[in-house]
Amino acid sequence: MRLAFDARHLQTVARHRGIGRYARNLLAAWQRTPPEGVDFTLLRLRNFPAPDPQPLPTHRDLQSWRLRRPELSMLALDAPLLAVELYGRCDVYHSLQLSLPALRRFRAVITVHDLAPLRWPEHYLALPHAAIGHQVQYELARRADAVIAPSNATRIDLVERLAIDPELIHVIPEAVDPSFAPPSRQDALAIVRERFNVGAPYVLYVGQFDPRKNMPALASAFRAAAERHADLRLVVAADLGKLAPYLWQAFEAERAPRDRVVATGYVDDATLAALYAGAEALVHPALLEGFGLTPLEAMAAGTPVVAFDAPGVSEIVADAGMLVPLNDAAALADALLALLSDPAKRERLVRISQDRARLFSWADAAARTAAVYQSLA
Repeated sequence: MRLAFDARHLQTVARHRGIGRYARNLLAAWQRTPPEGVDFTLLRLRNFPAPDPQPLPTHRDLQSWRLRRPELSMLALDAPLLAVELYGRCDVYHSLQLSLPALRRFRAVITVHDLAPLRWPEHYLALPHAAIGHQVQYELARRADAVIAPSNATRIDLVERLAIDPELIHVIPEAVDPSFAPPSRQDALAIVRERFNVGAPYVLYVGQFDPRKNMPALASAFRAAAERHADLRLVVAADLGKLAPYLWQAFEAERAPRDRVVATGYVDDATLAALYAGAEALVHPALLEGFGLTPLEAMAAGTPVVAFDAPGVSEIVADAGMLVPLNDAAALADALLALLSDPAKRERLVRISQDRARLFSWADAAARTAAVYQSLA
């Protein structure tokens, strides 16, 4: 079976985000354990920098060309270009984002991580090119032969919002990067103190600042917790890009103490692992996740998760963390304070969290994904 796999995200800014990690970890798992009967072709970008070296299965490259500005590339429509580039070159094509050929004579698999744009169109689809591009992409997604969702929450959204046949949807959870290696708590605190001048106790937020990440709840919960815990600080580990105003506007509106917030900007994986391991807890106020990778990373590091009982989060955390009613910032603050005041409870959650994190693996995800391809051959 000739499989074309969309590896273009390893050459763009997406390589540092969830979709890039998804591609990298699937390919690395197939390099370790090649799926039987699969002949890989990786779709590449000829006019972008080469991807970073990484483990790959035996493969051939298929060069493609795209505009460098995403909004113009979307207007140029990926769909007709893919139809030409892939013609006669594969039996199955796997798209990692909402991007399928307009016309094809091969089977198509698409991974849909979430449908946040349909929940918050006023943010994600406000610009005409975004609205038109997503409309085309969603229509093409409905024609896929198989759809992979990382969580049952995304599966439900696919059925309810895109009317995709449930029989075509395969829920395949993701996992923590196999190279994720948190240091000991003592070493982690030393690293965090040296790099960011932050000592214990601190709670950690990891993620972006768009509406579904719910910065007002983060600000409100931290303000309430900080008022009752004089030494508590918040570390925000995130790329402080164009969405950073959402963070600071929320803190201003909620009158949260900005002098007790440390924003690190983008950090490498080793530093992120140390930030997780040194934190008292990960605070995760998201309203929706396609897959709760950030909570899972915290759990793997032995850091308890305090989060809303949100789609895509609760099914990952389950009873290994503290889940509170959706969008109840006061309950989020109470849970943080309960954890800070009860070391025995925290230690129990550390053990449970690490056990649960080990249930998720990229080896399993890669094997199940390959089985989807083989079912279509």
